[in-house]
Amino acid sequence: MGVTIKDIAKKTGLSITSISLVLNKRENRISEKSRQIIESAAQELNYSPNQAAVSLSTKKTNLIALIIPKGTFFYFADLVSSMENACRNAGYSLSISLPEADGDSCLEAIGEMLRRDADGIFFDPSGFNGDFPPSYMDMAINSDTPIVSLASVGAQVLPNSVLPDHRQGAYLAASHLLELGHTSIAFIAGQGYLAPEQLSGITEALEEYRLNPETMPTLFGANTAAFGSEGLDMLLKTHPVSGGFSAIVTGSDIIAGGVLRRAYEMGISIPRQLSVTGYGNISPGADFFVPLTTVSIHYDRIARKAVNLIRKFNQNSPALTPELVPPSLIIRGSTAPKKSGDA
Repeated sequence: MGVTIKDIAKKTGLSITSISLVLNKRENRISEKSRQIIESAAQELNYSPNQAAVSLSTKKTNLIALIIPKGTFFYFADLVSSMENACRNAGYSLSISLPEADGDSCLEAIGEMLRRDADGIFFDPSGFNGDFPPSYMDMAINSDTPIVSLASVGAQVLPNSVLPDHRQGAYLAASHLLELGHTSIAFIAGQGYLAPEQLSGITEALEEYRLNPETMPTLFGANTAAFGSEGLDMLLKTHPVSGGFSAIVTGSDIIAGGVLRRAYEMGISIPRQLSVTGYGNISPGADFFVPLTTVSIHYDRIARKAVNLIRKFNQNSPALTPELVPPSLIIRGSTAPKKSGDA
């Protein structure tokens, strides 16, 4: 049998009523000291509330849905893990839905979670193909249930959005390479909503160094390691490493991994001849045969902010302005200063 409120009362010496009010987050006048004692005891005993009983008493399901269209790429595991941790710490259960990456399928998945009376919905439109239905924008803005967008919808950023600042992330990567003396930089990225934002950040960095972004070799394709390998081959046909470019900004760690592998096969030294940056800070990046310099998106921070936004919404707060979560650069072994005589 699981731990009950009676067990916590026995451990703390406090009343069952007080413990119930604190653990079910009901309005109360219990002192901060007693509240901390109750929460510490509940954590120590590994107490889990009976969600059916909580739902009946509070009219809330304590369920949050995460809806990610199939095809969303490199950060999937990090996003799910971060969301699950943030929900658990806030007393919510997380339900994950993976609809096809088209408007009707995504709207159907959102509608299903609304019918299940979820307390909130996280929706990541970054893997969506094509123009998103205007009905989603109306739903996201006007729904009584908070729908938090984790990416822009096309070019539009909606209220109640918590999303990475991808423009700033790519700017950090490009600025790092420029500071190392690389004035000939290429860009390889996956097709999708990320690429224009990343390209904008790289363009800003190049212009700050009075370099012409229009001369930058650029390739867009699948967000795969295979495309990273193929992309390096394609770039080298028209822009040899010797005199062509000395650094590559990639749109994801997965693409960067393909670039590193192909460079190794071709005998191109990383980072002596070619510096490479990734994007996303997925777990394997630090363990590549050349540890990858990359941009961390901080999905743990995004998850916590998204959960807090749902809490505020359910407390009848007005729609909140979009929040961009700043990324950070993680410097590892795949980048180095451009040496005289090297590409």
